[in-house]
Amino acid sequence: MSTPSSVRASILLVDDYEDSRDMYAELLLLSGYRVVTANDGQEALERASREPFDVIIMDVALPRLDGISATRVLRSRRETKDVPIVMLSAMVGSEVRKTALEAGADEFLEKPCLPEQVEIVLRRLLASKRKC
Repeated sequence: MSTPSSVRASILLVDDYEDSRDMYAELLLLSGYRVVTANDGQEALERASREPFDVIIMDVALPRLDGISATRVLRSRRETKDVPIVMLSAMVGSEVRKTALEAGADEFLEKPCLPEQVEIVLRRLLASKRKC
């Protein structure tokens, strides 16, 4: 993955599986992003209320508060309603994808997902956000 522009985008990465969270966090860090992690949807809401993020990458199946419910809450809050959300999940199928997008996700990627795929989606969302 290549390095983004000199302005480091801030990513909130939400995944309950430590190995997956650590792997994606490391890849994002190596690409030059600032990464904050959360273990579940509730922790994601708390972190997003304390600091702004440029993009949120959220797993679907999470303890305490699942990613789809957390996405709905993020979309309802003034300070996070416009933050791009990428659902990254091993839960596959058209119904899961449809539900995630209806909840407010901007993109849905299936795990395992190549780092290049994540990078392409992040770049597109960040470029779109800058145009607004």
